[in-house]
Amino acid sequence: MKESLEVFLLAGVGLGALYDIIRFFRLVFIKKTAVFLLDFLFFLIASPVIFILLLSYNNGSVRVIYFTALFIGFFAYIVTVYRVTGIFERGIASFFRKIIKKCLKSLKKVLQNIKKLYYNIFALSRKALQSKKASKKKKKGKKKDKSVVGDEKEFFEFETE
Repeated sequence: MKESLEVFLLAGVGLGALYDIIRFFRLVFIKKTAVFLLDFLFFLIASPVIFILLLSYNNGSVRVIYFTALFIGFFAYIVTVYRVTGIFERGIASFFRKIIKKCLKSLKKVLQNIKKLYYNIFALSRKALQSKKASKKKKKGKKKDKSVVGDEKEFFEFETE
């Protein structure tokens, strides 16, 4: 019993450290969806860890004392190390946010240049092809005009007068 309580206490400290790591990413990615996904990831990792510990040390039976030990370990980490690392994490996270922001701006410029290049190559070449087709139609139309004596409208106009 004493050994399993120590294990759950250490597991609480470990889960506190895991939450501290995930908090760093939460500080880097501030959007609500990112925070939700990171919290979901934490609980996705924490749940199997707790389940495996319960299976291995207590044959799967749930007792309040184990969750109390887990909570005490987590709380001890939060009160001590978590507060100290928070000071450093905020500064480092803001630095990473600035780097990510600059990278996204440069990526946006690259994508815009690719879009302009695509437009210049394909759209302008399409216009050139259309103008060539139009000039060929005009040449064909001129050949037809030479064979035709006059327009039908002109013919009818002369007859009615």
